[in-house]
Amino acid sequence: MQHASAIADLRWSRYDDHPKTKKSNAVYESLKRLIVIGDLTPASSITEQALARDYDCSQSTVREALLRLQEDGLVLRHGYRGTAVTEATDEETALMLRLRLSIELSALEQVVANITPDRIADLRVIADLYDERRAVRDLYGVSEADIAFHMTLHQVANMPVVEPILQRSIIHVHRFLLTRHRPNLVWIKEIEASHSALLDAIEAGDYEAAKDLTYRHTTTSTIEVDPVIRQRLVGAL
Repeated sequence: MQHASAIADLRWSRYDDHPKTKKSNAVYESLKRLIVIGDLTPASSITEQALARDYDCSQSTVREALLRLQEDGLVLRHGYRGTAVTEATDEETALMLRLRLSIELSALEQVVANITPDRIADLRVIADLYDERRAVRDLYGVSEADIAFHMTLHQVANMPVVEPILQRSIIHVHRFLLTRHRPNLVWIKEIEASHSALLDAIEAGDYEAAKDLTYRHTTTSTIEVDPVIRQRLVGAL
């Protein structure tokens, strides 16, 4: 499914193919994966010197990657004191979930109005990639495919100002679930409010069905979480 990955990169990557940038991208993606799945935590020691040694690259390349991670809200840079992974708190994650839902629902009417057959075709390829990653139990691959799908869908609405906010909110909700509830992971065989079902509603021009599916898709996951945590995340919605 290289084609699906290419579509995802084409639709929502903001970075070019300069050799130095490609190396920085590789460092960024590697560190992002470690943070999102919980292998790098707020307790981890992160320095540019150590990372440059580990990734066999310059400190300036590492610095570019860390700045991107800071844009995502995944790390905080403290000058000479180094860099730290941010904490995924209940309160901030609940706020991110509300932001995500508000943005996606607000953009949905424009998505339904602006969608084209070519966009639907691209989105179905990414939806298939998501299903493939689920089939092999690839936690990070599922997260990345989900982000690619929703960011590609959001671009149809032509609302670029809120695009980085949406991307950050999705990343943080994923990280919260994967790092705080990884031992309780349950892979549901069939997802009722799936990407494909949402695309069917959008393609049919059924705004009300698309809105319902967006809400249900956003507020459910394949991870069983403590009822108290779930109430904090979705109760106010």
